[in-house]
Amino acid sequence: MSLSRSVLVYLVVASCAAFVSCSLPGNRSVDEAAIRAASREWSDAEGAKDLEKCVSFYAEDGERFATGSPLIVGRDALRKEWAKYLSAPGSFHWTTSKVEVARSGDLAYETGVFLIKTVDKNQQPAIINGKYVLVWKKQANGKWKVAADIDNPDS
Repeated sequence: MSLSRSVLVYLVVASCAAFVSCSLPGNRSVDEAAIRAASREWSDAEGAKDLEKCVSFYAEDGERFATGSPLIVGRDALRKEWAKYLSAPGSFHWTTSKVEVARSGDLAYETGVFLIKTVDKNQQPAIINGKYVLVWKKQANGKWKVAADIDNPDS
C-alpha cells in the first residue's frame, strides 16, 4: 500500500471513530449529568429567590408555558414573570425524574415533579403538587439552556 493511500485509510478510520464516539451513550450520560446538576442549581436558586440566577437557565428565546397564562417568550418577559413569582409567599421545589439526551447531543428533555408550599386566597397554608417538562438545548458554548418550560398542577 502506498504512503498516500495509507494516510487516506488512516484519515477515514479516524474520522469514523470520531463520529461514532460523538454519538456513544457514554457521552450522552455526561450531558445528562450536566442537565441534572443545572436543574438542581436552578431549584436552589429558586429557593434562594435569586431572580437573575433563575432567569439565567433559559435560552435567550426560551419559552414558558405557565398554567393559566399566555405564552411567555424571551428573557425580558421571563424575568417579569419570575419577579412576580418569586415575590409571592411560599416555596417551590422540584425533583428531576428523568433526563433523556437526543442521540444528536444538542437537545434533551427533563421530566419531574414539583411541590409548592404557599397560601390560598384566604391566607391559609396550601400545598400544590404537579409535574413538569423542560426542553434543554445545547448552546454554541456547550452550556445547556432551557428552550421550553411547561408545568401543571395535579389538581
